[in-house]
Amino acid sequence: MKYFGYFVIGFLVFWTVEILSVNIGSAIGLGPGEIGLVVSAISLLCAIIVICTIIIVKAIKNNNHAK
Repeated sequence: MKYFGYFVIGFLVFWTVEILSVNIGSAIGLGPGEIGLVVSAISLLCAIIVICTIIIVKAIKNNNHAK
């Protein structure tokens, strides 16, 4: 159950980066169709990095409290 929160945070990060990237792409003259694959890849990587970082921080925090 504790990992559910991490996935919710990752999902929110994914969609935030996705929307911002598409809007920035449109602002510089590229349509969402031309930059869509790059945007999706960047969004997915950001979400994975956030989830992994949270899990690592929690693991380090729990390890330090055990000593």
